[in-house]
Amino acid sequence: MLFLNVCFVFKLNISYFSSLFNHKTMLFLPQLSKVKRCLQKHALWAFFFCSSFIFSQKIVVDSSIPLTQLIEDNLIEGCVEISNISSNVNGNSFGFPSYAYFNRGSSNFPFQDGVMLSTGNAESGGNTTTTPTLSEGTTIWGTDPDLETALGISNTLNATSIEFDLISATNQVQFNYLLASEEYFGFLPCQISDGFVFLIKQTGSPAPYQNIALVPGTSTPVNTNTIHDEIFGVCPAQNDQYFDGYNRGDTNYNGRTAILTASGSIVPNVSYHVKLIIADQYDGNSDSAVFIEGNSFRILDLGGDIATCASSATLDADLQNPLASYAWYRNGTLITGAVSSTYIAVQDGTYRVEVGVPVNGTTCVETDEIIVVLNTEEPMNPITDFELCDDSSGDGIESFDLTTKNAELEAEIANIPFTNYEYSYHLSDAEARNNDNRITTITSSSQPIFVRVQDLDSNCFSYTTFNLIVNTLPVIVSPTPVEVCDGDDTPDGFAIIDLTQKDDEITSGQTNLLVTYHYNPLDVSTGDNPIPSPYINTNTPNELVYVRIVDTTTGCVTATTLDVVVTVSPDVIRDTQYIDACDTDLDGDAIFDLTEVISTILNGLTGVSTTFHATFDDAEMNINVIADETNYQYTNAVIEPGSATIYLRIEDPTTGCATIVPFEIHTNLLLTGTDTGDFALCDTNDNSTDRLDFDLNTIENFIANDLPNSIIVTFYEYEDDRDNRVNALDRTTAYAALSPQVLYITIEDDDSGCIEETEITLLVNPVLLFENVTIPYCDNDDDGLASIDLQSLDDTITGGNANFTVSYFEDDIDAQNNNTANQLPPFYNNTTAITTLYARIVNIDSGCSTVNPFEIEVLVAPSTNQPSDEIICDNDQDGFSIVNLETKIDETVPSRTGLNIDVFTSFDDADNNVNPILVVDRSTYNTNTQTIYIRIEDSVSGTGCFAIVSFETIINTLPIIPADILFQVCEDDGDNFADFILSETDDAILNGQTGKEVYYFEDEIDALNGNITNAIPKNDAYNSDSKTIYIRVENITAETATCYSTGSIEIQVAPDPVYDPIIDFLICDDASNDGFNEFNLAEKETEIQSTSPNILNISFHLTAQEAEENDNPLPSAYTNIRNPQSIYVRIESSASFCYVVEELGINIVAAPDVLAVTPSITECAPASDGFAIFDLTFYNLDTQTTDFEILDRVKSNLAINYFENLTDINTSDGLDNSNEITNPSSFNSNAKIIYIKVANTLTSCYNIIPLELIVNLPPVINTIGTNAICDNDTDTYDLSQVDTMIVNDTSLVNISYHDNQNDADNNLAPLNSTFNYTTVSHEIFIRVSDITTGCPIVTSFVLQINQNPIAIAPPDLVACDNDYDGIQIFDLTTNNNIILGGLNPSIHSITFYGDLDNAENKLEALPNLFSAINSDTIYVRLEINSSGCFDITQFNIRINPLPVISINEIVPLCNDQPIVVSADTGVAGDAYLWSTGATTGEIIIPPTSPGLYSVTVTRPNLIGNDCSYTHNFDVIPSDEAVINFTPTVNFADPNRITVEIDQSRIGDYVFILDGGEPQSSNIFEDVSFGEHSVTVRDLNGCLDVSKEVFVFDIPKFVTPNNDNAYDTWHIVGANQLPGTLVYIYNRYGKLIKTLPHLSNGWDGTYNGQNMPSDDYWFSADIVQNGKSFNIRGHFTLKR
Repeated sequence: MLFLNVCFVFKLNISYFSSLFNHKTMLFLPQLSKVKRCLQKHALWAFFFCSSFIFSQKIVVDSSIPLTQLIEDNLIEGCVEISNISSNVNGNSFGFPSYAYFNRGSSNFPFQDGVMLSTGNAESGGNTTTTPTLSEGTTIWGTDPDLETALGISNTLNATSIEFDLISATNQVQFNYLLASEEYFGFLPCQISDGFVFLIKQTGSPAPYQNIALVPGTSTPVNTNTIHDEIFGVCPAQNDQYFDGYNRGDTNYNGRTAILTASGSIVPNVSYHVKLIIADQYDGNSDSAVFIEGNSFRILDLGGDIATCASSATLDADLQNPLASYAWYRNGTLITGAVSSTYIAVQDGTYRVEVGVPVNGTTCVETDEIIVVLNTEEPMNPITDFELCDDSSGDGIESFDLTTKNAELEAEIANIPFTNYEYSYHLSDAEARNNDNRITTITSSSQPIFVRVQDLDSNCFSYTTFNLIVNTLPVIVSPTPVEVCDGDDTPDGFAIIDLTQKDDEITSGQTNLLVTYHYNPLDVSTGDNPIPSPYINTNTPNELVYVRIVDTTTGCVTATTLDVVVTVSPDVIRDTQYIDACDTDLDGDAIFDLTEVISTILNGLTGVSTTFHATFDDAEMNINVIADETNYQYTNAVIEPGSATIYLRIEDPTTGCATIVPFEIHTNLLLTGTDTGDFALCDTNDNSTDRLDFDLNTIENFIANDLPNSIIVTFYEYEDDRDNRVNALDRTTAYAALSPQVLYITIEDDDSGCIEETEITLLVNPVLLFENVTIPYCDNDDDGLASIDLQSLDDTITGGNANFTVSYFEDDIDAQNNNTANQLPPFYNNTTAITTLYARIVNIDSGCSTVNPFEIEVLVAPSTNQPSDEIICDNDQDGFSIVNLETKIDETVPSRTGLNIDVFTSFDDADNNVNPILVVDRSTYNTNTQTIYIRIEDSVSGTGCFAIVSFETIINTLPIIPADILFQVCEDDGDNFADFILSETDDAILNGQTGKEVYYFEDEIDALNGNITNAIPKNDAYNSDSKTIYIRVENITAETATCYSTGSIEIQVAPDPVYDPIIDFLICDDASNDGFNEFNLAEKETEIQSTSPNILNISFHLTAQEAEENDNPLPSAYTNIRNPQSIYVRIESSASFCYVVEELGINIVAAPDVLAVTPSITECAPASDGFAIFDLTFYNLDTQTTDFEILDRVKSNLAINYFENLTDINTSDGLDNSNEITNPSSFNSNAKIIYIKVANTLTSCYNIIPLELIVNLPPVINTIGTNAICDNDTDTYDLSQVDTMIVNDTSLVNISYHDNQNDADNNLAPLNSTFNYTTVSHEIFIRVSDITTGCPIVTSFVLQINQNPIAIAPPDLVACDNDYDGIQIFDLTTNNNIILGGLNPSIHSITFYGDLDNAENKLEALPNLFSAINSDTIYVRLEINSSGCFDITQFNIRINPLPVISINEIVPLCNDQPIVVSADTGVAGDAYLWSTGATTGEIIIPPTSPGLYSVTVTRPNLIGNDCSYTHNFDVIPSDEAVINFTPTVNFADPNRITVEIDQSRIGDYVFILDGGEPQSSNIFEDVSFGEHSVTVRDLNGCLDVSKEVFVFDIPKFVTPNNDNAYDTWHIVGANQLPGTLVYIYNRYGKLIKTLPHLSNGWDGTYNGQNMPSDDYWFSADIVQNGKSFNIRGHFTLKR
């Protein structure tokens, strides 16, 4: 059975909602009844309800109105007499005016105005927002006993009562009122009931009062306890249908009742006494108020106005007073004979009744009126306006087809209860209502159209309207011409133009207008082909552009034109100009005279102005003009040659048009302005390994890069050749290179003389060759002409090489020149059968190209006819049928002669002539629905041209209708009928079958006969009960009444899902009392499913809408977002697929409100086991401490219990105390956390407060036993030394010492810290108490006094130094026996120390073998091993020094002369012994006796042994150097000095320049110009030899700034070169200065004027050493 279901059930049952956030911010949800709705698929019924978080305007409360005026003016009107008004109890005398007049003001309060009674200050209930809870009474403000008597309660206070007498003309007394209260918070309504009564009895009667302020239909008084919603898990709802909600916002009360009516029966014209009383119960917390609607005591009330489709209405004015008389009026006219208490109205009109009642001897007349409209209409929303744009006539009249509004109108009719209706359009409301002059089209200006809708099943109508609107065309301004200056590189009158600059002018700034520009009027009318902006004009100097303006609001369009005027800017030379600084230091820094380019660029043009700018934008806007044009400083961003583009603006002052010409400045033009990259030739063949000849002259031209000055490029194969200017390549012959080849070059500017060095790379790029062939191309329409897809030939031309592209030309010259204007389009139409074309084949990477001709021959394909499609109804359901393809071939061609014919199942196969259908199969080809292709190829001409035709084989299968289709729609209103959209079963019936249509019938005969006119409209709602529907399925492509099947389906009105009751979540909050908890929705799902006979699909959702739409299901672990909260359960049944949406309440009930910080109880342990006795009841319900207080207002329902472990508390039952501590007042415990549970006996919710039991243990002490000390001279001991022995941290305790146990226990007679011992042993008692808790512990120790040893002072230790370091190793134990002085060494120990403190404290003992220095003092500690008692003595260390012998290890015999060698130490008494046997302090060694010698010096010591030292040395021959010549290399940059010495000398020499580092080489490189000192040193020790040398050179710069450094320029050393002359020139060759050899040099001036910073050239005629030569070059003047 196939089930289809498309409906749901939506159920709401909203219960209790408590406060949210705080008691002034509550969530209100109205009480809703259960709602069910069954809906068809895709037709959703929305159910909305409102909730309010209201912070709105408050009512106005005025307590200043006197009581009598308050009642008389605001409580009762009409035929009622009021007297004896009084208030015996209220808050006025306590500062709380508790009754007042109220007015709705701008709030949404349900009463316009009236009288208010409060248990607090009446005005606090409104006027302004008050967030604290209203609790404004006082305990001395009493009550009214009549209230307590009437309600049977006591303990009320803060009462307000108003009482009066009344006599009424009717037999009923009634007032409208509502009760508002702060008690509507939390679960207070379950406990507390502030009271209100409306008491009435006959005046003077002893009978009890009757309270008529009752819950409707009951005898229950109205208060906060009798009307409230459900407090989940605490108390059930009480009359919650009369509870209006929480925090309504218009008063300051938490919640209120709905509008209630206090009513009772009275005897007309009899006096009654009335008392209105309200009071607090128990205490003055949480005020309440009753609001009585002003003048709600009405004698007469006809009710609300009546509008009905019925033809009559009954009006009732019966006062139940037999003395009353009645008169009825319609539209102010008395109705004759209408004198009864009721009247039946049969006409529309305003009806008034006047009722006369005798009161106190006069007739009091009550009146009321009501408007009655009969046969009225159903309201319907207007439909949208019908808008058209006006035409160009601007007459505001257009033709409207009103039927275009039908669909929208029908959609609106669906919202009113008409199902069988008709509608029509009319020109006026009267015509619509009279059904006159129906229209469907109209030619009109803007006007309203009136729509009449009539329900054909009743006499009701509905009317609506819409407007016909003729929108005006956009109002625009005809634009002024666009004037553009043509200042581009080609001053031809064609320029780049931004048309959008005219948008604002055209639209006058109207933001709803969209402007586009077009080339012709046709495009303007359609909006096609807008001109992109910016654009280039096609006509000059004037062009007309067409403008389209669209109103984006209405879609209306208008058009205009725009003139474009182009003016040519000044015509100047635009060739790039260059200024070169020829910077020799290549640092990227130079100064330029920008004006050098003006004359060249202007080329004689006058009448213009010029300015220089650093950027094009600055030049274009004529801003940021370069100020110093003749001295422009440029610095490259990096320290290397650089360049910049400067912009010269030339402006015509007449037209204002300007031309901007860029030019370039270069620090090194030959490097930054030339092209020195790669140079490539296109290969001439396919061989990549052969060489290609490069014309170096041509490369020179490329390198020149169109620079204005001629340059000379010299080529070298090797960098060294270039650096040495040798082996330059011959430019007269081609250079054969194998790619890639690097060449090293110099570039020289003929004009400036600048020379630069760099390198280039020669490359050979490949090309592609293609033979001239004929490519056949088949025609497809027998005329020999074809649209040839040239791109399809690309792979044939390139051989599939992706590195090349192909373009096609009709002319060889165009192909060679790549004339793209004549390049052929992608599709080429031939004019002759054979056409020669030219393919230009270009390498993508290098751009190298070849041009190859080829021919295309267009061949004619065979002629064909279009065969018809084959449509067959398959009778075996396999979708295949036999088709004779031979007959289809005969349809295609008139004759098969000369043709090769094949049949295929795909176009690609036919096109490629592969996979044909076998000829033997063609006459009986078994096919399904598909396209068949016939390929007809010319077999005679040999061209291979063919035609392909196709036809369709459509094999319609006989429709298969599944059995047992059940279409379910959920029951919606209990009538067993539902709306079915039958088309929703199409997919199930067709079950994937395509090309078929389903029809539905009530009658099987209609289905069998195909009577489609009787088919049920399957896309419309079909209202039905469960029944059989007959279906007919036809193939769409089949011929009429062929290839169909019939069947039936069942439609069923399905039941709701069956599920277990929804039980709301009710839990107690945790200790945070934050109102949030994580809920396990999976467990709730199991609970709902548990006994259901169906498998249910259950999901949970945040809103009813999401549940309805099955959107955004909540996770299984869900945390509420507010408290209380409702979530929604969607329950789907697998049996019917109907679903129900149920509300699931979440209420987290607050636990008792306990202020708990860190409560604790502290006791001292009597023993060290850590246990103490605690009184836990110190913390009880009435405890008020800073760390514990129960804040609940009502404590009578609270219980407090104590638990030793958290696990002892039953989390499932808050009132289970079976595991509590049974003796809380004397609980013996160690230190731990126990738990106080405060539980609400009403809610079972509880709060757990950890209570820390603190046991202050006695201090932890150490065991001392016997404390042995060494005897001292004072016979005293400092007892405070024991402090750190008895405890580890003395800062935590107080310590005292005592003679006996009793004193220590009772802290008596403490000993002084300095204890005088009298024997060798004392027992001392110690009392140790915790400094914080004071808890003590007592112990004792024995003080034992031991004797000290005596250490004998030993002699000093003495030794000779052995290595001149003043350090010697000594065995310190040498004197041990002396120190012991006869003591037993086995029971004593001796240790040595570097200072006295270490010896006394036995720290850092020295090793026995100690490395000492002279005069060290050694301290000796002699200690008794058993007691540690000790004595200290000391001795010194003496180290005698060795003699110092000042003789080098090598002693030279210089220049063959004898030498004196001295070993004299200068110390008297030293003895000498030489290896020669001499005993003097020095000896003389002749030059004939080199060799090894030694001397021993012995020094006698007064203390210790004599000290001796022997020194060995070598005597060798050597010479001091002789400098022969010091030639210099001058004017070389760098310069060089060579030192030539006498090589016959036998010394070991090094060379020193200007006192610098010695070097072994005799050549000094890179020597600066000027005077130098050269020194030659003998490393063997002979004397240094020095000589002065001068280096001549030319400085590279001069800085004439008077800092005494390079202030003038001249050849360095020129004064030593008599006859030398130097000539200085500027860069233009002008002679500036001539310098003779004695000149002080050039100071940077010419004719007394400072010359600018620049490079200057010199020519120096040098005369040196009798020779003349010339040096030329340049230097830089820097300022």
